[in-house]
Amino acid sequence: MPQAKYLALMQNRDMSNADQNPLDWHRRFAAMEIRIAKLESRLDGVDHVVEPDGWIGEAFNVLETHIDQKFDEIEQRFNSMDSKLDTIMRHITGMNRE
Repeated sequence: MPQAKYLALMQNRDMSNADQNPLDWHRRFAAMEIRIAKLESRLDGVDHVVEPDGWIGEAFNVLETHIDQKFDEIEQRFNSMDSKLDTIMRHITGMNRE
């Protein structure tokens, strides 16, 4: 019998029936232990994902490093173009003849 049907059946039984059969109480208790263990396992998995040391935190660190590298490359290109434009402007205006 599937666990969900078993739990539904067990919840719908009257207390006098359950009191008469200790095995039913043991089964209900074992089913609850299994559910609690699964919930704890899932919670641990979520904690590992969300924590700053988890894989989401690592992904943000990699992304931050990549963005910093790209920003540095763009800044270097801008500085290079700025110096080239400065040289061209000096040549055009004749300021480099002084």
